[in-house]
Amino acid sequence: MKPIRKAVRTFLLEEDKVLAIKYITNDDKQDFYDIPGGKIEDGETREQTAIREFKEEAGIDIFKLQYAGNLIVEYPDRIFDFDVFIASEYKGMPQMTEENSSEWIKINDLLQKEKKFAEIYLLDNNHKTNLLNKTNFKFHFITDQNHYLVDEIIYQNLDEFWKEHLQS
Repeated sequence: MKPIRKAVRTFLLEEDKVLAIKYITNDDKQDFYDIPGGKIEDGETREQTAIREFKEEAGIDIFKLQYAGNLIVEYPDRIFDFDVFIASEYKGMPQMTEENSSEWIKINDLLQKEKKFAEIYLLDNNHKTNLLNKTNFKFHFITDQNHYLVDEIIYQNLDEFWKEHLQS
């Protein structure tokens, strides 16, 4: 069975831009773009995680979180189970940390980047309406080891996914 990591991602949108992070660490994530978020710590709600991770990764305080849906990203060797949020208010400016820089970037420019993690595909024309309308979507993105989207499944509920993956 593949290891499963429960985490959050939070989208902060302004007109045609999104707040994204770019990893600057000298490892396999270097130069990849991502949406702020991270692992849910013991005793922490998913909303607390979203607020904490956004501050840690982007230097920005976010407010008025709304749950948008669930995204499963399946790699050949692991699975990420993301609760996805949209923040509608914020305070602060993008910052640089030891691990990444953060910036406002046009959504179309971000989608054209070669090095991007799978959750960024939620901003493309096939998924953006579900994200923006907070439809409680349930997407399963299947990627290769280079983070390229190779397939996707849309679920009515995730019971089917969990039955299949917790038995393997």
